[in-house]
Amino acid sequence: MSRKSILIFAFVIFANVVIAQIPNRFDVVIDEIMADPTPQIGMPNNEWIELRNTSGTAFNLSGWRIADASGQSGPMPVYTLQPDSFVIICTSSAVAAMSVYGSTISVTSFPSLDNTGYVIYLKSAQNKIIHTVSYTDAWYQNELKKDGGWTLEMIDTKNPCSGFSNWKASTNLNGGTPGKKMRLMAVIQMLQHHNYYVLLQTTV
Repeated sequence: MSRKSILIFAFVIFANVVIAQIPNRFDVVIDEIMADPTPQIGMPNNEWIELRNTSGTAFNLSGWRIADASGQSGPMPVYTLQPDSFVIICTSSAVAAMSVYGSTISVTSFPSLDNTGYVIYLKSAQNKIIHTVSYTDAWYQNELKKDGGWTLEMIDTKNPCSGFSNWKASTNLNGGTPGKKMRLMAVIQMLQHHNYYVLLQTTV
């Protein structure tokens, strides 16, 4: 094979990889939020979010950002988020504490997460909004837990636009489940005779 052919072949492979890594909306979602870490239950005293890759494609998060109404974070570093895997996003000062729980990367200017009435965005390197969460403390669905120390967890990551009905306070005794699959599994069953969905939740 000539040098020219090798270069063309390499370019095609590189182009295919780059194209394959351009995400669609909801391929990666914000599925856990620690907006109010105090009083501490079992988690470090840090604000953070968790991302989950819900697709079958691995994505390099280099250049991705977290944003809110007041601005956006610095770009994420090179990190490949594999299908059906998780990564914790936080400030650099929180990395050591959060790395205990799983893969963790930091961004500069990580937004200060309001306890209620807050909108957070996940943006790709192409400046495309991949996921948005607009939460309030009512989403905890627990008067005690909404006062702090517990995370908000998405119940069913395949339905990321369901809002209030698809989020609740963590049931884990530590106050959250960063870096791993939540012990909260959603099973949706259609009850045709009632003409509505029932969301069954199980904990392990």
